[in-house]
Amino acid sequence: MNGRRSRALLKAVTPMLEPGEQVVAMSLVNLSEVSVKRNLAMGVASAVLSGGTMIAAASPQPMYLAASRERLFLFVANPAFAKPDRHLTTLTLQGLRRTEIKNRVVKKSFDLVDESTGSALRLFFPALVRNNGLDAVAGLVPVAGATA
Repeated sequence: MNGRRSRALLKAVTPMLEPGEQVVAMSLVNLSEVSVKRNLAMGVASAVLSGGTMIAAASPQPMYLAASRERLFLFVANPAFAKPDRHLTTLTLQGLRRTEIKNRVVKKSFDLVDESTGSALRLFFPALVRNNGLDAVAGLVPVAGATA
């Protein structure tokens, strides 16, 4: 992430930190992916409706992720101003496990699994930003099945 985005995210997350807690990783992430079929359908529909003058593509809602050694903070990104728009959720790292990192052409991803409830959240790291925060965030959460 660039300096402006990092400063905005740090400003948003700082009031939520406990005394002594520090942000150790920040990244842009997506919580869902857009299928090729959906993109193709949207492109064809927009081309037909505009008489061939415009083609549109779907994209997932970008999120900001800030991580401390105790918690993960997710914020909805404001696409117009490149800053966190609103706090979405905070996840405690205690009891979280992750799957192995899945390497794809344009993104990498892994699932966060809460061992107490069994619920899962898939994080997608887009190609342009995945190297900045992926390894740091993945390093905070143990792999499912591995001993801590």
